[in-house]
Amino acid sequence: MLRRDKGPGKNGDVPMSIFDSKAFFGGMGFLALISALLVIYFIDFFPGLSHLKVPFYSGLTTGNYYITVARAVEIAREKGGRIENLSTNGSLDNIGRLTAHKSGGAFALAQNGMPWGKGLQLVAHLKSPETVFFIGPRADRIRSVADLRNLRIGIGPRGSGTAYLAETIFNTPFFKGLGARLSHHSSEEQLALLAQGKLDLGVFVISEKSAFMDRAVREMGMQIADIRQCESISMRLPFLKAEYIAEGLYDPVRNLPPVRKKVLRVDTLIVSNGKAKRSEVIGLLNVFGEIYPNLINYNRSVTNYTGLREAEGARDYFNNQGPEILDRYAPRLMDIIPLSNLVQIAMAISIFFNLMGVGNRYLLWRIDANRFALENLMMDFFGEELMPDEITALAPMPGHREAEALGRLNSLIDRLASLESRCRNQSQSLLVPMGAEMAYRYQEEMIRKNLLALKVYRGRLQGGYGEVS
Repeated sequence: MLRRDKGPGKNGDVPMSIFDSKAFFGGMGFLALISALLVIYFIDFFPGLSHLKVPFYSGLTTGNYYITVARAVEIAREKGGRIENLSTNGSLDNIGRLTAHKSGGAFALAQNGMPWGKGLQLVAHLKSPETVFFIGPRADRIRSVADLRNLRIGIGPRGSGTAYLAETIFNTPFFKGLGARLSHHSSEEQLALLAQGKLDLGVFVISEKSAFMDRAVREMGMQIADIRQCESISMRLPFLKAEYIAEGLYDPVRNLPPVRKKVLRVDTLIVSNGKAKRSEVIGLLNVFGEIYPNLINYNRSVTNYTGLREAEGARDYFNNQGPEILDRYAPRLMDIIPLSNLVQIAMAISIFFNLMGVGNRYLLWRIDANRFALENLMMDFFGEELMPDEITALAPMPGHREAEALGRLNSLIDRLASLESRCRNQSQSLLVPMGAEMAYRYQEEMIRKNLLALKVYRGRLQGGYGEVS
């Protein structure tokens, strides 16, 4: 790996180094221009969401999913991003559309426990779980799973997330033997059938704060079942959680419900189609972090029972308690080279240059050691330690004109000349860091002084007047 001087050109002139040529400086200028353009493209000097342009499948326009995404649309717009709020029929429809979305990244809201399509990824759990309500005109009498025996129960529209969740619950071994008669209806139709007495209970998976539940309990007199075995159900279906509806939540004056009710809750998830860029995932989490201030802490503590792999960047976002500095200022760069890879590249470059430094120090050490050894041989030859200037002025010593002494002197001169050439060549090695050539120049100067002194002395021994031969 040594670069040797090419020597003089045809006319005796020394050829110009490539590093001093106009072509080199022109190339460096071009690289600087390209680097500046790349910095302008990749670096956001004023962080925003200009890189966030994604479709988002939500739900019915009257539902909580659609309203939540509508808030996200406004937040993203204020920061230069764009989220397209696409109305759907709910969780299962969202999953189907997300799975079929092939061109670029896309996102959706869906309740936990759904049959996930191939390639879907988890982005976040939202701290706004939906409640699994069993309601009916006489539901206050329902206190146990056994009380559901032989009841007529509406479980939502066929193919909906509510229907899938209800069917999952009633297909467990303990529920199968109850003989409950399940039927499919839209939410409004199901509520009407309950009021008419044509259904005993209706299953609704909805926010406890929704206007629908407020109207059902306050205006239509629906009651909420209080199933004591909710913990047992959630142990068998870990995506469900047992919690409580507060007494008097819907009407503190009339005290509706009259007592605290035990219910099941299911997390709402942000899911991606697996093709979303890291910057899109991070940008979306920034938006939903403003809607749900506890988003980071909740996702750091919640266990992933979804069966979905986490989207790239999501876990980094939560562990870092927000976007990392490069995710804020260079989101497009992070799409190409994630921070973990950048760290590995930086470490590899650092190790490479450290190894180059070790190689350079080894070469310099060997040159210095060989020079020192030759100086010891010179001291042995002259019988005392003489400086190069002293050797240059030294008169021929007795015995130095003999063949053996001349052989030793010629050997010293040859070895010093060889060491000088080696030192010069190694100073141009790729192992030598930029600017570290001066150490070799110092060694070269000391070797040259000794070499010149010995040549002058040899000329004097051969009968000349100190000529260098």
